[in-house]
Amino acid sequence: MKPTDNIEKAVKKLNFTASAKLHDRIWCDVRDAQKEQEKSKSALAGPNIRRTIMKSRITKLAAAAVIIIAILFGLKFTGGPDVANVAWGDVIRQTAQVEYVHVYWLKSRGDTLFRQFEAWYAHGKLVRRGDKGGMTYDDGQTQQSFDERGRRIGKKPSLFAGGKTFFELFSADLLSDKNEQLSQLTPINVGDDFLIYEVDPPPDWNGSEWLEKISVTVGKNSLLPVQMKIFEKDSDDYDLVMFDYEAPEKPPEFFEPPMAVSANGQSEVVLDGEEVVINIEGSPGIKQAIVRLHAKYDGPADQFPLDYIHSDRLDPNFGRAVSEKLRKKYEKKGGPIFRLQVSFVTDEGYRSGTNDIIATRLNEAGQCGVGSSAGGVDDWPDGKYRNIRFSPLVKSTDREDTYIVEMRCWIKTKDD
Repeated sequence: MKPTDNIEKAVKKLNFTASAKLHDRIWCDVRDAQKEQEKSKSALAGPNIRRTIMKSRITKLAAAAVIIIAILFGLKFTGGPDVANVAWGDVIRQTAQVEYVHVYWLKSRGDTLFRQFEAWYAHGKLVRRGDKGGMTYDDGQTQQSFDERGRRIGKKPSLFAGGKTFFELFSADLLSDKNEQLSQLTPINVGDDFLIYEVDPPPDWNGSEWLEKISVTVGKNSLLPVQMKIFEKDSDDYDLVMFDYEAPEKPPEFFEPPMAVSANGQSEVVLDGEEVVINIEGSPGIKQAIVRLHAKYDGPADQFPLDYIHSDRLDPNFGRAVSEKLRKKYEKKGGPIFRLQVSFVTDEGYRSGTNDIIATRLNEAGQCGVGSSAGGVDDWPDGKYRNIRFSPLVKSTDREDTYIVEMRCWIKTKDD
């Protein structure tokens, strides 16, 4: 199949009805661009990072669509009284009806465009594949994350809590119609086939310190988002999110997560008690995990301690910044929030450093790491590289202040 055929198929997959004039202009521009590309092929014969990126089938398809969208942005926009007043709330109501969508999330950094992840949403379930092959499964109740080798590295409540739409999820709630002021937002540009909305983050929004604005291109007929650009402050960099509503739907089994392997060890731990040694099985190179559950907060959100995350090895300002983020999350999701400290003993008897700033909720898990007690991953007594990765999970018991800590752990090698 010729490149022109691939691009034409990508155009046809965009979910809008283009005017004949627009269609003709797109193809004139694309063909002119191809002719220029043919002329410059010899100049691009050497090694080039973009050529490496473009070897990915997914990136090729997404990049072709990006080129087309860029051409569309070159059109002159004209206003009109009928669609110029289409409120953002109408767009959100349309997205709430979507049962299936394929999403590409790309990053523009300098002169490089690369895939961050792609995702598939169908009937309330989400699967996301990262650029390194890790997978995340969200069934509307629980979200589970697995690394490229199928090891579970995270477990938490679903991202779709409270009936959130897929588009609210991908915009981190910034573009939600629950904000009455935002729901009345109207497009800043109106074209023959697209509406463009632009949103500035409110001062109290989590991320307002780095986010400049979000620009959303919406199909004029469908009122469905076609692409979203997330611009960073003081930078030309942005994230580009593309939505494909006509991709072949994945079968139901695609959205089922793999079976999580059993924990490598577990033990009862008393809150603010002594260290507990957990014997580790099925994780080559690791003999024991040493765990202490040394804090729990379940009080008023406005009294959440801003030194909750602290350590002698951390800059106090960093600890306060992380604690503030935890406070905001606690205010939104509630608690309790626990603090763990974890270290390991290797098969050779070497004790690792201690990760003492782990914050977690009941029945949630995230990925953590630790190296040698001397610092780093190469400073073990035998000089060998050991990057110990682990995922702790805290569960309640029928006794007050007594909990079960499950530990999944492995050594990540240099090859990984």
